[in-house]
Amino acid sequence: MRVHAIPRSKDACLTVSVAYDAIAADYDEQVRGDAWMRRVLHAHYARAFRPGQRVLDVGCGTGIDALALAGMGVSVLGIDGAAAMVQCLQDKVGAARLEGIVDARVLRIQELGLLGEQRFDGIVSGFASLSSLPDLAGFARDAARLVHPGGRLVLHALNRFSLWEFLGYVARRDVAAAVQVGRVKRRVFVIGGQPVEHSLYFCDEAYRRFFAGAFRRRDAYSLGALRPPHTVRRLPAGLVSALEWLDVRTGYWPVLLNAGRFFVLDLERLP
Repeated sequence: MRVHAIPRSKDACLTVSVAYDAIAADYDEQVRGDAWMRRVLHAHYARAFRPGQRVLDVGCGTGIDALALAGMGVSVLGIDGAAAMVQCLQDKVGAARLEGIVDARVLRIQELGLLGEQRFDGIVSGFASLSSLPDLAGFARDAARLVHPGGRLVLHALNRFSLWEFLGYVARRDVAAAVQVGRVKRRVFVIGGQPVEHSLYFCDEAYRRFFAGAFRRRDAYSLGALRPPHTVRRLPAGLVSALEWLDVRTGYWPVLLNAGRFFVLDLERLP
């Protein structure tokens, strides 16, 4: 897909909900190619949270992360604006008999204020849920209110520059598209037949602009700088495995932190 900017529509919230409602039934299969990345996130959650704590999963989708947290003994409230996604999670919770530890509600990220006086030991948000917001200012304010001092915020969002996307354009000799990678701050991706706008940040930029006032940065790294996307099928499996091993261990390096498809930002709520 060519990199380009688009104007942000007034009905963006509705578009996101409709888009993810449309793919809810097949979502788990669609994201299976990034299961390696999900494993890294779940290992991070295991380090960040303890059994008995309560975590808010923002943009929970079908509940892949929520159920992983529940398996660690963490109580979870999962919220998503797509009712079909939430229904998938509720079905999984019922099948696993986790009603006492996982709750799922239809709630858009922009509506976190409706949680009132509820407080959490942490918030997680994975696989670009936050990238669908016009900016992160409102979410950052809500997170500062919802998370106890000392609680954690583990965010997984789209990076503005992707090395593999850049290399793909270079390989196709599309110089005009290649030079735009990393420069465009908003992009559109077609999801469930709907054009969904995404805001793109670099990791340090997102922290400084939106979270530095209320949170301390504990960790930051990229995912997908070295390991190719699952759509790149011409590389030998052994090479992909080796690149994945390197990717997980070198995403902290300054030269790679802003080169992955995604970044992970781990923040601690200040007193």
